[in-house]
Amino acid sequence: MQPKVTVWDRAIRFFHWSQLILVAGLWYTGDQGMMAQHQLLAYGLLALMLSRLIWGFIGSSTARFVNFAATPTAAVRYLRHPYPVTGHNPASFYMVTLLLLLLTIQLITGLATFDNSYLSDGPLVSVLPAYWVDLASAVHKININVLLAAVAVHVVAAIWHSVRIHNVIWVMLSGKQHAVDKNVNLQPSRWFFLMLTIILLLLYWWQGKPLSALL
Repeated sequence: MQPKVTVWDRAIRFFHWSQLILVAGLWYTGDQGMMAQHQLLAYGLLALMLSRLIWGFIGSSTARFVNFAATPTAAVRYLRHPYPVTGHNPASFYMVTLLLLLLTIQLITGLATFDNSYLSDGPLVSVLPAYWVDLASAVHKININVLLAAVAVHVVAAIWHSVRIHNVIWVMLSGKQHAVDKNVNLQPSRWFFLMLTIILLLLYWWQGKPLSALL
């Protein structure tokens, strides 16, 4: 049996599981009308997303978008005959892209969403025309359901893949697997966490203090 090698750095594992927790928290706080908490979590997710996008260009080889981008033909071929791969498989490229797109839409529209309380409106509400605010608010409410459906599909696919092909859930937890390709170039995750910390501080300086006062 091949020895296990690290294929997912700490940055990607932290992003993956923190993203899941934050999305669940955002859904709950939004559903319960806890808007200050909702926005604080949203800024946390925004910082996480921005850090991941940057890490997708400068991070470890398995984190870089260019290294797991795949054609539709390759994705369909993989879905017909799945097999263990190092890092993302060809089909997961499209799921990752979809999830990042839906999260981006949710975050951007959230910045322009009207809360009705006047206390925790999105920061763009005061600078955008009413039409755009109404549109952003409507998209924000619809997109969360699309996002949750995509997350559910992703979870089911991950469970199926873990049972039938190889345990991708455990690999994302541990970071290690019996790699098909051992040429994985890992970058120090401290740079990801440094970026994340800086972005969090900037967002807190921008919007965090007034929201914290509403708690």
